[in-house]
Amino acid sequence: MIFLMTKRILFRIISTILVLVMCFNLLPEYGFGTIVSKASANDPIVIVLDPGHGGSDNGACNSSLGTNEKNSNWEITLACKAYLENYENVKVIMTRANRDEYSSLSARVEVAKVNEADLFVSLHNNSTSYDVSAVNGCEVYRSVVEPFASNTNQLAADICANLAALGLTNRGVKTRKSTYLPDDDYYTVIADCVMNGIPSLIVEHAFVNNKFDAGFLNSPSKLKAMGEADAKAIAKYFNLKWKGTGNAGYPTLEVTPFMESYGWIATAPNAMAAGFVTYRNGDHRDKKLQAFKIDLNNDGVAGDINYQVYNGSTGWQPQVTSGKVAGSTNSKSMLEAIKINLTGDIASKYDVYYRVLSGETGWLGWASNGNPAGKVGFGAEIKAIQVRLIAKGGKAPTSNVSAYLEAAKAPETAKVAYLTHIQTYGWEVAEAYDGLTSGTSGQSKRLESIVIRNNTGVPGSIEYQVHCQTYGWMDWKADGEMAGTSGEGKRLEAIRIKLTGELEEKYDVYYRVHAQSYGWLDWAKNGQDAGTSGFSKRLEAIEIKLVEKGGTAPGATDRPYVTVNVKYQTHVQTFGWQSNVSDGQVSGTTGKSKRLEGIKIVNSSGIEGSIRYKVHCQTYGWMDWVSDGAMAGTTGESKRLEAICIELTGKLAEKYDVYYRVHCQTFGWLDWAKNGEPSGSAGYAKRLEGIQIMFVLKGEAAPGAVDKPYITAYEEEASTDEDSSEEDAIETVETSYEEKVKVVATEDELCVATPTDIIKIEE
Repeated sequence: MIFLMTKRILFRIISTILVLVMCFNLLPEYGFGTIVSKASANDPIVIVLDPGHGGSDNGACNSSLGTNEKNSNWEITLACKAYLENYENVKVIMTRANRDEYSSLSARVEVAKVNEADLFVSLHNNSTSYDVSAVNGCEVYRSVVEPFASNTNQLAADICANLAALGLTNRGVKTRKSTYLPDDDYYTVIADCVMNGIPSLIVEHAFVNNKFDAGFLNSPSKLKAMGEADAKAIAKYFNLKWKGTGNAGYPTLEVTPFMESYGWIATAPNAMAAGFVTYRNGDHRDKKLQAFKIDLNNDGVAGDINYQVYNGSTGWQPQVTSGKVAGSTNSKSMLEAIKINLTGDIASKYDVYYRVLSGETGWLGWASNGNPAGKVGFGAEIKAIQVRLIAKGGKAPTSNVSAYLEAAKAPETAKVAYLTHIQTYGWEVAEAYDGLTSGTSGQSKRLESIVIRNNTGVPGSIEYQVHCQTYGWMDWKADGEMAGTSGEGKRLEAIRIKLTGELEEKYDVYYRVHAQSYGWLDWAKNGQDAGTSGFSKRLEAIEIKLVEKGGTAPGATDRPYVTVNVKYQTHVQTFGWQSNVSDGQVSGTTGKSKRLEGIKIVNSSGIEGSIRYKVHCQTYGWMDWVSDGAMAGTTGESKRLEAICIELTGKLAEKYDVYYRVHCQTFGWLDWAKNGEPSGSAGYAKRLEGIQIMFVLKGEAAPGAVDKPYITAYEEEASTDEDSSEEDAIETVETSYEEKVKVVATEDELCVATPTDIIKIEE
């Protein structure tokens, strides 16, 4: 390293002298700081690709993830080279012949120098010593020296964008300055290329020690895709022409896509996919194609190319011609289908074939010459398109998948139309409308996604949001967009629907769902929740109606949504704290002779008010009231709970009664107690083993028998009032004769009961 830096410093000194000499016109006007031009414009473009590391130098590795930088670099470079060689007038050279060969850094640059390279790209992968779960993605290093910095900056950005389109995180264009020479580059290959007038980059594709990125590095198809992503950006940098299409009489086309969140991304030449083909699992890389343009290079053949798109909100758009934008860069735009056709002489000599990548089902079949391709009415957004020019009589692409599908529309008189995707069956073939059922009942089939559209003609939108298994509440969708998932086997559990604009002023939207275990719930309205939460219950069907403002609801509206009202967890002997349960589920154990030692209870209803509770605990008797998730009881003291009281406050108490019952040693399940009544036993030294708690609407029936929630051994039942006297401190002591002796602890003394107070207990 010292030798290299000394050499570079000497070169700087010498180059400074040369610059002074150049001022006196004694040397040609190129050298350090100048990009060397070709002697002839007809010479092939020379691109040197450097697969980083090699031989005994493995680069960055991670044995637990199975990643090896040397091997990944090699595969990416091979793919990049193979793709670039599809272009005309280009020569691609690699700095080493195989993955097991090692070359010094200076030898790699020497390959570029000897071959008079127009570009040197060193292909690598990254590693980090920081949080490996948080640091991932691609980055590209360019020179800090002008004009090399300006010359390669856009190329570096394009490579990053192309790699990000595959699903990698875009860490952006980077630079690193020399430690010794602030105006020079840190990386030797970049600095040495600058010395020789060669533009250069270092591409760091992914992190070998990041689990997500390792999924790319361990996948041959994704390594190939990364190499091709590099190649596409390089082809754009040099404006390369695809082989067999650049000469007169051989027309070519290029498709440039505009993607949601990313804008315009890499142009795809004839037959290549334009858009996002690979998706990232962590963030649902489900970005949609919003617009595209096709550039037709006729090369002497008269005619043009026309294309149009189907927008999920507005239907088929007017045709546009070569170079014009079809679709919209507005974030609301959603393309569902396309048509492309040729005109003029070119139409008599060529066919145009095209297909779309549907976000719901993958690649559809090939359409041609103006026929539609896509899925209309299913909310299936297009992610990418592929377009090919085929000479008449040439071999056409084939597929066993339909190119175009369209759902049967609701009648023109319908106000609201909707369509659901059902487990096993897929999308329904026809829209339901105006309160008709979409989905199934009695077949145990989940709804997985839904599309809804306004059919009134009144300005405004129908917006909707679904609660989906695993993902929770997903983003709002509108006007025919798909809400939910497809191909993931995820159930919908709840939905919200609302109106906007003039539509909202004129109508209320009512909707109800058929939920697993509950059947048809009541009607929700204008954005209210419909379905269930916290129970993992699938939606099976839905009905939606628009009702004029102030009109009567289509049915009962009391219970459109079932949610968890109360959550609770217990601390159990031996096992410790158990997971939260809710709404009547059992917390604790039965049949294992394990005592409850502590409990926490939380109001999850969303209604204002608290839930208060106190326990009768071994040794301590009745303990203080606690509320809203605080612990009642003990931990680490091996003290049993013997009884409990629970009550509600505020608006919560106005709407609900709280019922609870306990599983008690010897006695088993007792009956239900209510609103602060004691539940358990007194005077028997019996442990609580399990508990159930639930809210019941005021006036509704109890969940079961209520006759015997509490068993006491005393002639006069002990009071559970906070202000009660000595009975609050009653505990039980066992004699050697297995008799229970009643002991009363007062402020002044501890008194043992007289023999006449001894109570015989039969186990």
